[in-house]
Amino acid sequence: MKLFVTLVTLTFALLTAQANATQRDADTISLILQWTPQAQFSGYFVALEKGFYKEHGLDLTIIPGGPDKGVSDYLDSGAADFGTMFLSTALERRDAGMPLVNIGQIIHHSTLMLIARAGTGIETIADLDQKKVSLWANEFQVQPNLLFKKAGIEVEIVPLASSMDLFLRGAVSATSAMWYNEYHTILSSGLRKEELQPFFFRDTAFDFPEDGIYCLEDTLKRYPEAADGLLKATLKGWLYAFAHEEEALDIVAHYMTDAKLPINRVHQRWMFRRMRDVIQVDGNIAEGGILGKISFDKVSNHLLDGGVIRNPVEYDKFYKGPFKQ
Repeated sequence: MKLFVTLVTLTFALLTAQANATQRDADTISLILQWTPQAQFSGYFVALEKGFYKEHGLDLTIIPGGPDKGVSDYLDSGAADFGTMFLSTALERRDAGMPLVNIGQIIHHSTLMLIARAGTGIETIADLDQKKVSLWANEFQVQPNLLFKKAGIEVEIVPLASSMDLFLRGAVSATSAMWYNEYHTILSSGLRKEELQPFFFRDTAFDFPEDGIYCLEDTLKRYPEAADGLLKATLKGWLYAFAHEEEALDIVAHYMTDAKLPINRVHQRWMFRRMRDVIQVDGNIAEGGILGKISFDKVSNHLLDGGVIRNPVEYDKFYKGPFKQ
């Protein structure tokens, strides 16, 4: 009898340990951001520091992105469980065979823009015909190329690195920029708003949603509760950040310092406030973090028409969140 009781006890302990180990594995997840630490990702850093992910039982590691870290590569290899990327990028990757799904949409409108100098004869997109335009590579060329095609113009694309020097020195007629980032860099260089001719993609047919949270289909099947908690904690992190600007900027500065990045608080504050402009509506997260079908269909159809993707993607198979709302 004692031997039987001992065996039962040991078996129960082993099963409990295995269950706990499985649970720990399921709750230990990683998220890769598409760029280095900056105020663009305030909500994620704040949620981590304030313990919002832990409130949902998540032991989350945030992996900083950068020019040498492709989010889709990290997801495909299993080096990260979740990642942030543009909707157009995710649709391209899925068309190429990667089973990506969206579990939440954070930014619903485009912050991408083209900037020319005022007084140079460039007043419309059509005026860029046969002009030099500096563009980033990969997904950052999708919207500009579609816009140029629609306008029936050809431009000479000059590769854009991390600096606005080409534009500031007059080497190109226009440059791509993000409203929350490079636009402010150009203003900080000494140019005034009235000296610039901005073209916002949000004002065109190519107003594509940007940062969303993605994972592979298999990851979602394995960790549905983790995906649920990740989205909810992130949305809470953004709301907390917007209500506590200075604390949020302090947290962002901490992560930038850890990454050995230079910190310009004035610039980070501009970026933070532009994030608030595009993420928060009437004190809430825009669209509740949901990727709407109308927005999805618009982007998908533009990518199909422009030859960026070859096959239509079904909304219900691509969008898988939010959970248990």
